[in-house]
Amino acid sequence: MKRRNHHRKTASDCTRRGAVVVESALVMGIFFVLLFGVFEYCRFLMVLHVTNNAARDGCRYATVNVGCDPDPVQVAAKKAEILAYIDARMGGVNQNIVGYTRAVYPCTSAGFALTPPQAVPKSLSSGTPADPFNPSDSNNPPWNQAAFTERIAVTIKGTYQPVTPLLLFLPSSIPINITAVMGSEG
Repeated sequence: MKRRNHHRKTASDCTRRGAVVVESALVMGIFFVLLFGVFEYCRFLMVLHVTNNAARDGCRYATVNVGCDPDPVQVAAKKAEILAYIDARMGGVNQNIVGYTRAVYPCTSAGFALTPPQAVPKSLSSGTPADPFNPSDSNNPPWNQAAFTERIAVTIKGTYQPVTPLLLFLPSSIPINITAVMGSEG
């Protein structure tokens, strides 16, 4: 005859189960904090990568269109087309960048001798530096006034704000300043 073994729940069984629940809650809490931190970091890297590619693609598009019609209306229309091209290459990621701005401008070669090299905008007067992000600045030359072998730059600026800034001690905002420079083909 078979003997049936009936196991009764004891106080130690309940204590073990309670300890498992508490330990699981602690481990899962730490795990989720790390998981969301990894997601946020990957999201930042994606924004940075897409912005870098958009600046490079926009700069390439500007360099091959340097020889456009010199009429100021046509130059402004082509600049708007280049900026729209950059926005299209961002693929909606620009919505993750607060204060998203972009500029296309000719560069002087003087900035490339600096350490680290910098894209210094050309200016119409020798005393005042140009601000390519200010379209009303009268010191800005048109973007297509870069002779053959001179450089054209595209700069994208803004601030990345993490969704969960306090998670893993992330900063509340990270400045983004991407510049792509290519030789003029005009």
